[in-house]
Amino acid sequence: MKKALFLVAALMAVTIQLSGKITLPSIISDNMVLQQKSSVKLWGWAEPGEEVTIIPSWGKRGYSVQTGAEGRWEAMINTPAHCIGQSVEFLSGRTGEKLKVENILIGEVWLASGQSNMEFEMRPHPKDKWMTGMYDWEKESEDAHYPEIHLDWEHNTQREDCRGEWIVCSPQVAQTYSAIAFLFARGLHRELQMPVGVILCAFGGTHAESWIRDEVMRQDSIYNRVYKNYTPEITAPKGYQHKVPAAIWNAMVNPILGYTIKGNIWYQAESNAWRAEDYAPIFTQLVNDWRSLWGQKRLPFYFMQVAPFADLPGKIRMEQAKVWEGKMLEDIGMPTAIDVGDSLDIHPKNKIVPARRFLQWALAKEYGKAIECEGPIFKEMKIKDGKAIITFRNSKGLHLGNILPDNSVEPAGPQEMARYLHIAGADMLD
Repeated sequence: MKKALFLVAALMAVTIQLSGKITLPSIISDNMVLQQKSSVKLWGWAEPGEEVTIIPSWGKRGYSVQTGAEGRWEAMINTPAHCIGQSVEFLSGRTGEKLKVENILIGEVWLASGQSNMEFEMRPHPKDKWMTGMYDWEKESEDAHYPEIHLDWEHNTQREDCRGEWIVCSPQVAQTYSAIAFLFARGLHRELQMPVGVILCAFGGTHAESWIRDEVMRQDSIYNRVYKNYTPEITAPKGYQHKVPAAIWNAMVNPILGYTIKGNIWYQAESNAWRAEDYAPIFTQLVNDWRSLWGQKRLPFYFMQVAPFADLPGKIRMEQAKVWEGKMLEDIGMPTAIDVGDSLDIHPKNKIVPARRFLQWALAKEYGKAIECEGPIFKEMKIKDGKAIITFRNSKGLHLGNILPDNSVEPAGPQEMARYLHIAGADMLD
């Protein structure tokens, strides 16, 4: 199996109109990938009270459901082990209409979400000069399959559907797709040798509050200043509608809610850095709410500790680490980009290392691979014979070094080691 599939999360809001026909959301369409060995959720719309029968090609039975008063139906369908070339038929009991979704792969499905460092394209953008691409994008895109991204939405109400498309991966579209999401998916596909689907759900410049339901935030005073400072009246003239609380939830998350996935890789926190003191509880609430609504017994969240940049307050990384080290959530992991940042660019071009670290966490924790994924964590310090002996957990192979442009590591010499190490006094300053 040489091809993986990816979803264009170009989530343009659409209105569902019932006209006696079965209607499916954009995410349930030709070329889709379904999570293997699972009970996956399929849904759609038809006339209220109509019976809809779902017939998957891989099974010997059909599934019949009836639409509710709102005309919506949903069903849980069992899937086999990974395979290709499958299809699903949807039959109307009232009109006899048949709708068929084809070229379905059964494999591993991941969500890739966050702000610009997750959305960031592989190649430099020809017009938006701030989108500087990633290192070696030409080389990486030669062996790449990925969709374009087009985004638009309305922020004032939850949407039932959005425009998106499952597209078979091809080098022609790889250059303008999320670098990290693609590299993660390609690595996963190579390691597992099975179909992979990635749902990209990312938008630049969004704070965590853009991704949380309004109903949740209205109940907690921690969100008061966000509602005060990011109203539609304030943000719209600046073109910042994506910063309105719940904007991204309404337009991009709610329409795909419940689509069965293996887990989520998340790269977002930069836009919360200037009020970082609230990030740990806000992020925790976001994850808990997504999990409660997704309807899965387990929904892993692997989140990137953001890279340093110029005046970006470092406290945001401390808040992210608090979630991880304080075990504020279960089934989480925190890869880090702290050593591959760019002090002059909030979008560092080294995307290979962060993508690889996401991949290592997934392979180790979700697929049982014997891979080192967790970075060193301080355990204790002892003074002996005038020397400070520092012990770390997860420290196998720990050494100081320089990451070179080709992502290899050059061991650090004595002078460089002295530059890397800092000792703080009682005042906590160097």
